[in-house]
Amino acid sequence: MNRAPHTRPIASTVLLVAIIVAGLAVLWHKQVRDHLIPRNFGVVEEGVLYRSGRLTPRATRLVVERHAIKTIVDLGAYDKDPDLEEQARRTAEALGVTRYVFPLHGDGTGNPNAYVAALRVITDPANQPVLVHCSAGAERTSGCVMLYEKAVHGRAFAETYPLMTRHKHDPARNPLLMSYLADHAGAILAALRAGTFIDGYPAPDLAPVRSEYSRDHPAPSPTVETALTLSATPPLPGAAAEPDSPGGTSTPTP
Repeated sequence: MNRAPHTRPIASTVLLVAIIVAGLAVLWHKQVRDHLIPRNFGVVEEGVLYRSGRLTPRATRLVVERHAIKTIVDLGAYDKDPDLEEQARRTAEALGVTRYVFPLHGDGTGNPNAYVAALRVITDPANQPVLVHCSAGAERTSGCVMLYEKAVHGRAFAETYPLMTRHKHDPARNPLLMSYLADHAGAILAALRAGTFIDGYPAPDLAPVRSEYSRDHPAPSPTVETALTLSATPPLPGAAAEPDSPGGTSTPTP
């Protein structure tokens, strides 16, 4: 009968600790993690090609400085958010990195010439090391990396497919990507070798993208100090990550 009053403070303390731990977990997940751990990052070929999901300015700086990135190829990570697209452009400029954007649908389908253009930039030694990314780094980036491996190293899709699932491609959610690659890979690689684009599809603009600020305010080359200031800026509204748009199931094809 005398024990009940003593259990109440203990229960309250446990509840308070649980709330604090849960709050810290949410804070880590939403505000801290993506600045310190580059999303879905991977090394495709050391010194040549790296992959990731979309990155915050601070995470971009980490990857650029750690791997001496010269070029970023974006497959449409910010196509639904002009503010974040502008932020990504300014981040690249502040770090002295050339950035290209060749948009594809979230499931990795879309204009096959976007893959041709991306591969043309990636395989040019003058642009390397290159970081290629989309939003989650799972579908569009995986498709591009598989095409790169086939074009440069002759690796069949059946051989490189496990790398897709390792980087969060879920065949149960995206049935379209592998069939799309099977249908278009031949034409994509032929256009890459020929230095042309595939007839019947729009030809992407091969010029690097520039921020609105840099177009309106010509200035000396950006410095790392500028990047530090930019990367310390809080994320813009809506900066939480959006996964690539899902499709459904797929199986590897040679």
